[in-house]
Amino acid sequence: MTVLPNHPQSKKRYWSRLLPLLLLIFQHPGWAEDIDLFVGTPPNATSAPNVLIILDNTANWNTPFSNEIDALSSVISALEADQFRVGLMLFTETGKDNKGNDGAYVRAAIRLLDANTKLKYQALVDSLDVGEDKGNAGKAGKAMQEAYLYFSAGTPYAGNQKVKTDYAGNPTGTGASGSRDASADIYALAGNALPSKNATQYANPVVGGCAKNFVIYISNGAAQDSNNDITQATAALRAVGGDTSAIPISPSGSQDNVADEWARFMKKSDLGITVYTVDVNKVTNGQGPGWTALLKSMANVTSGTYFDVTSNGSEIANALNSIFSKIQATNSVFASVSLPVSVNTQGTFLNQVFVGMFRPDQNGLPRWAGNLKQYRLGLAGDVLRLQDAKGDGAINSNTGFIDECARSFWTPEELDTYWAFRPQGACLTVPDSDKSNTPDGNIVEKGAQAYVLRSGTARMVKTCSPDFDNCNGLTEFAISNNAISASLLGAADAAERDQLINWARGQDNRDENTNENTTEMRPSVHGDVVHSRPVAINYGTDTSPQIVVFYGGNDGLLHAVNGNRSEAIGGFAAGREIWSFMPPEFYPNIKRLRDNTVSIAFPGHTTGDPTPQPKPYGIDGTITAIRDGSDSTVFATMRRGGRVLYAFDVSTFNDPELKWKIGCPNLGNDDDCSSEDIEEIGQTWSSAVPARARGHQNGDEPILLMGGGYDNCEDADPNTCGSAGKGDAIYVLDAESGDLLKSFDTLRGVVGDISLLNDSSGMLTYAYAADLGGNLYRISGATANTPIGDTPPGSWSITRIASLGCDTPTVDCSANRKFFFGPDIVVDNGDIILLVGSGDREKPLLSYDDAAGVANRFFMVRDRPNVTTWLADEDGACGGASLICMASLLDINSSATPTAAQLSSAPKGWSLALASTEQVVTAGLTVFGNVTFSTHQPRDPNDTSSCSGLGTAQVYNVNFRNAEGTNTDRFQVIAGGGLPPSPVAGMVKLDNGVTVPFIIGASGDSPLESTTPEPPPGQTQPKARVYWNIEQ
Repeated sequence: MTVLPNHPQSKKRYWSRLLPLLLLIFQHPGWAEDIDLFVGTPPNATSAPNVLIILDNTANWNTPFSNEIDALSSVISALEADQFRVGLMLFTETGKDNKGNDGAYVRAAIRLLDANTKLKYQALVDSLDVGEDKGNAGKAGKAMQEAYLYFSAGTPYAGNQKVKTDYAGNPTGTGASGSRDASADIYALAGNALPSKNATQYANPVVGGCAKNFVIYISNGAAQDSNNDITQATAALRAVGGDTSAIPISPSGSQDNVADEWARFMKKSDLGITVYTVDVNKVTNGQGPGWTALLKSMANVTSGTYFDVTSNGSEIANALNSIFSKIQATNSVFASVSLPVSVNTQGTFLNQVFVGMFRPDQNGLPRWAGNLKQYRLGLAGDVLRLQDAKGDGAINSNTGFIDECARSFWTPEELDTYWAFRPQGACLTVPDSDKSNTPDGNIVEKGAQAYVLRSGTARMVKTCSPDFDNCNGLTEFAISNNAISASLLGAADAAERDQLINWARGQDNRDENTNENTTEMRPSVHGDVVHSRPVAINYGTDTSPQIVVFYGGNDGLLHAVNGNRSEAIGGFAAGREIWSFMPPEFYPNIKRLRDNTVSIAFPGHTTGDPTPQPKPYGIDGTITAIRDGSDSTVFATMRRGGRVLYAFDVSTFNDPELKWKIGCPNLGNDDDCSSEDIEEIGQTWSSAVPARARGHQNGDEPILLMGGGYDNCEDADPNTCGSAGKGDAIYVLDAESGDLLKSFDTLRGVVGDISLLNDSSGMLTYAYAADLGGNLYRISGATANTPIGDTPPGSWSITRIASLGCDTPTVDCSANRKFFFGPDIVVDNGDIILLVGSGDREKPLLSYDDAAGVANRFFMVRDRPNVTTWLADEDGACGGASLICMASLLDINSSATPTAAQLSSAPKGWSLALASTEQVVTAGLTVFGNVTFSTHQPRDPNDTSSCSGLGTAQVYNVNFRNAEGTNTDRFQVIAGGGLPPSPVAGMVKLDNGVTVPFIIGASGDSPLESTTPEPPPGQTQPKARVYWNIEQ
């Protein structure tokens, strides 16, 4: 039996993860999630987004004027103080001492809207006059040009020499009754756009290097530019180095207008300006459709959003409020959440590195981009590195992520124009690559599996009965399946039902790329891969592999993909999806994803219309597998997607069967659970770890061990679980039938993997677990101090061996240390060493006060289960409790390495103090006696010196015996920040035939970068066959 991917089947010495095929998966107030880090990081004065509103003040504004002004005024009034920097630009007027060029001018400079400034800007908007402030003509291209010159602190083209420009000392008002003071109040503020009326350089409005920049273009109809204006704007774009090639739009009535080409240039510039367009009273005849196409293009090429509204004041206000919500969400940095790993054959890793990716929607909406990409390891000189399909280095060490010009496997070599409707990418060495799938670089949705998936229309998508008890076989997820009713999908009628099903299968029936083809695969067909840890099975041999990769995405689906680099498997091209599975638990989420209007709730964004809701998840948990001869089984967990564990027979890679399904169909109640014995199961976060034990079918049939899971009560700050939380258990299951063989009660939820210790023949001797209360458990045989041996699972014992959540085990603390990962195990001279760190990765922001106040630590705990007094000896130190507590461990709270005498005085182990607000966010991994783990510290929103909205990430490499730093210092700061993925290590056979040791996730350059671990003198790779669990 080959166990995929989890846990030791023989003694763990100094290597803690040895597996044959390497797969790397790149991956927020009562509802907390780790994704809060990506959409909920609050800005400060220098990181607040810069927003320039360009208001069409041509004669077209006559009809919507009153409603439009009222809406804009109310929106500004409602903005939270100190969160945005906002300015106003209008088209130029003629006469009245206005001189110079036509175009646009800054009526109010971009300033931080504190409480006082907000009132002044609101008064200015209220004072605008439909006649006195009317511009002389539409000049969209020139307005975009002037906006760029302002953002870049350049020379004004039309913005100077104007009567109402925001310049220092301007004494002029609009002339409308009562309006003079409103304008004068603006001009009197610091931060004017120009130092004088005739100044030749704008003052820089971008006061903080961390800020994001935006334009909101409010259009009041087809204000077409004149030919002379188009010619001038085109020449100006060319002069600044912009691309003047036309972006195709349809209808093409406004094709010559370069407003969208300017938008494209502004987005690709260092300023990275995103444009939102609001089409008020859209004209549907004459020049109208062409103008609308232009507005859509301006938004599309900058990854902004186009809004179609009437002149109704509430519609305009809703659009503007939505934009500011999107801008707030956009003002964040994106990175992976985890680096899950699994393997499939015995011995040395095959040289394949799979990176699952996601990018949060910049508007805070639930449909996120995702992909699965493949890379390899190789030598650059004598340095081991992650490489792309070309053999070039794949990592940009400045960002810690994939290099802009890297090309992953499955990505085409030749340029295409698929992304012309939404250009993105910064590979300057390949012209026009922003429109192409290749190179895919650091753009999540480009290339790789998503590219292959989009290139076809036929898919084998399976599901099962929505009736939990009858979900015992696979059926088609298609409109022909009458069991998938409109009500289950939340559809209004049969027509919408069919649209939802086809959309979930990939059909572009919303025409995302605006090419009028609604039957092709949509650009967003591949969902985000946030937490799912995939598994790969080799149906071939090491020399002629037939790799199939199984992983989940938040499009709801479990995917089975040909994982070979280039070779087809049974007619399925490399990278092609072979089949997928849609769980009924995800049916209610399909409409929300397709509509993509209800935003994600995160700190500071819990109210609105519609009310924000938690992010929807599908099969978002760990995937594990067993390969036994020609028989193969895959086990899929759902994490926040559900309380279910699925088992699939995948012995025939292209003909899956549903083996069994256990758990509960509802997140909020226990109705229709598979059995009463399983009703305490929580969200299935812990993977189903395969094992063999002599006490079960003489060890001939596999079993599964998994934690009970997660309960949303843990999301509260502090938690509100008490004794009623779900997931407070450990389950032992029959892998063949899914029958529950044994359950153990724990004090809190178990979300990390169960860590296994096996004898030399691969049979289970002990198992260890950690819970969210900071407790460690040992699973043993008939008694606490005997190995499992031939004891049947129903007679196994569990012992709480450590209580480390609070400083005193007999006194509850309001916010405790939490273990989100199972312990790493090292056998050291017969002692069992457990290595685990505390932290609450679901609360990665300082706004979670209690979680941020926890003093987190990394622990080395020594267990001797054969010594009956090992735990009882701690009674005196631990308040009468027979277990290991904080007082049992050596407190390492300085950079100094403990002496031998200090270590010997604390035989139960040590605890390493972390900095204030720092928490461990990965599993530990021990290689050649050095344990690697990573931590995260949230950014202080009052700290203006850091641009990383993702906070500070650090990777530790320390000796497991004494916490001495491997490279002098215990840790390095990781480029890019965020929540680093867990490390992985082993031996890999490179493409040149050389086998080398590697570790990924131990370098400060990037959590994806590979390095070579150095063994201590005399240390060699263990010869015994070893299988390791890879923690998330």
